[in-house]
Amino acid sequence: MKYTEAAAALGLAVALAASPLSAQAIADLTKQTQLSPSFEKDDAIFAMLPAEVQEKGSLDVALANGIAPVNFPGDTAEDVRGLTPDLVSALEQIMGVAFDTTVFPNTASQLLALDSGQIDLTVSTNADSAEREKSYTFVDYIRADNSIVVAKGNPLGIEKAQDVCGMTYGEVKGSYSIFSTFETVCADAGLEVPTLSSFDDAPSMMLALISRRIDAYAGSDFNTVYQKSQGVPVDDVPLPEAGFFLLGMTVAKDNTAIAEAVAAAMTVMVESGYYQEALDHWGIGSSAIEPGINLVTK
Repeated sequence: MKYTEAAAALGLAVALAASPLSAQAIADLTKQTQLSPSFEKDDAIFAMLPAEVQEKGSLDVALANGIAPVNFPGDTAEDVRGLTPDLVSALEQIMGVAFDTTVFPNTASQLLALDSGQIDLTVSTNADSAEREKSYTFVDYIRADNSIVVAKGNPLGIEKAQDVCGMTYGEVKGSYSIFSTFETVCADAGLEVPTLSSFDDAPSMMLALISRRIDAYAGSDFNTVYQKSQGVPVDDVPLPEAGFFLLGMTVAKDNTAIAEAVAAAMTVMVESGYYQEALDHWGIGSSAIEPGINLVTK
């Protein structure tokens, strides 16, 4: 099923429903325990893997600390916590192979490692796109919605993109920009375009929001959940005009068998309820999708 505008609208409606963790005072997600799944090896899924992987009994896998609480640092730089380690634990059990993991700094380095054959699979927050699907296969497992981040309690009453027109809006220099979305929305409504303030990093921008030097900035709904769990006084408002991303586990284009085995294992997790349990556990249950291969172009 291709993710059409209708699917996006449905996903937005689902995203507006609070997950069990977000419906109450959000616990400190850095204190959240990792889950301990107990799946049996699925022989049919193991048989889907390439013969050399079956013989080796393991996969070389990239992890990363990308978007909290999907993945974030633990006690050391080599320790990854959050949703993806819980998925890795279940994948290892269902697929019947060990995951030999290495922590990579970013998506670019993971894709280069796939290109060179250094790793077989990434379990990270790599955004799927039609362009990337030309070189890689994605097992999409979660969606990330863009949102408007506002001060706690939303004192300015921002409810939609048009409400940001004429206000002061922040972005981090060099980051993925959705400012053009606001330019289009405001121009169509005959309103003043927001004043753009640029920041060197996200903490500086967040401080500017809290101190009311800017009125809003765009962020990931994931990260807002995490920041709230850390006591940061922010809220967010849906920004459907800027769309959403599907995040996927990634393999090289010619490793279709590995992708199909991972997708089959994800289906086992969905059917058992573990997939939804894991997302709820990290406060992002409303970001669940039906996992699948290359959903952006399928």
